[in-house]
Amino acid sequence: MQIVADLHTHTNVSTHAYSSLAEMVHAAKQAGMLAIALTDHGPAMEDGAHQWHFANQSIFPRVMDGVVVIRGMECNILPPMGAVDPIEYKYYKELEYVIASFHDPIYKPATVEAHTIAMEGVLRDPVITTLGHPGTPAFKFDYEHIISRCNESGKIVEINNNSINVRRGCQENCLEIARLCKKYEVPVVISSDAHIAYQVGKFDNALALVEEAGIPEELVINSSKERLAAYFRTIRGLDLFPDA
Repeated sequence: MQIVADLHTHTNVSTHAYSSLAEMVHAAKQAGMLAIALTDHGPAMEDGAHQWHFANQSIFPRVMDGVVVIRGMECNILPPMGAVDPIEYKYYKELEYVIASFHDPIYKPATVEAHTIAMEGVLRDPVITTLGHPGTPAFKFDYEHIISRCNESGKIVEINNNSINVRRGCQENCLEIARLCKKYEVPVVISSDAHIAYQVGKFDNALALVEEAGIPEELVINSSKERLAAYFRTIRGLDLFPDA
């Protein structure tokens, strides 16, 4: 399966990441990506960007170094009800792609029931597009309850390559979630979660997991230029490739 866009990446605006915007975009080009989403951490994270960073992403050229640039953010899920970073709504509305993820500096791991309640809050939030690295072992939730409701909430599910690499015990959870996405026909996105330019476009582990789960290519929104374009046209009225 071909992946044409990396939709979860961090620049050194998030200071536990190590490459500049230009370096990340160039790495996307070198990896053969048609598009990259820049999704730095929200301000609830200790080293996350200020809300003005996200407000000012409109200055990004739509195309840099031949790669389409998507203006995004990785939000932090907050306890107890699944609210996300307290950014003015007018700034959220300008974002084109918004991931919501559990991070233990922000949400101390609790019970499956508590995590499920928080995920229900994420499903209700209209600014969120994507459930980020949902297989994190410390944040197990009722997978079937949440995944089965994603389509009615307009949410997609991320298969995160970096999680499989660095979050011990993640493989089994991610596989269960992937199989549920297949069962309920929930669209997924395969992402690197790159924190340095050398990780952009690296999806080997995520692709293997998707294959094991039997997810068909038509459910992977970044598996073709046409699917990617249709997704952003639907969720944001955005034409990523106007000259195509």
